[in-house]
Amino acid sequence: MDYPQGAPLYRDRPEYGLVMKAILALPAVLLAAAIYYWSTGDAAGGSGLVVPGIVTGLVFWFVFPREYRVYDDHLRIVLGGPFSVKVGFQDVEAVRTTSRSSLSLNFVTRITRTYVEISRKKGTSITIPPTAAESFVEEANQALGRWAAARPQ
Repeated sequence: MDYPQGAPLYRDRPEYGLVMKAILALPAVLLAAAIYYWSTGDAAGGSGLVVPGIVTGLVFWFVFPREYRVYDDHLRIVLGGPFSVKVGFQDVEAVRTTSRSSLSLNFVTRITRTYVEISRKKGTSITIPPTAAESFVEEANQALGRWAAARPQ
């Protein structure tokens, strides 16, 4: 389904925890090791680390969230480049803060006790950790309520 590209009603950024920051440093470590191997004369070792470093960096760039947005008719998880995950309000059952563990599509960027769960009518839920979780839930539920009230019954 196509969604309008209007201005978002609310934006929030993911907060990256210490463990995730360490994982995100992996491509830089691989490229630094490649430079070290090249400087010591081991061209094969250096060449063998460049491709995994670049590929890992690109994968991280494309799959880790950059921003969470609330629109008039959908929620969007903005990923790297042109990619994003859009969840229309017609598919949303509830948006809530939860601390329970469940099988879901996780865009988790830090270890925390509570997450925001976007519960869908069909399919798995989506779990995100916005910086201001309560504000995100409040804004999403307000937009969901306005959307539901505007729909013809």
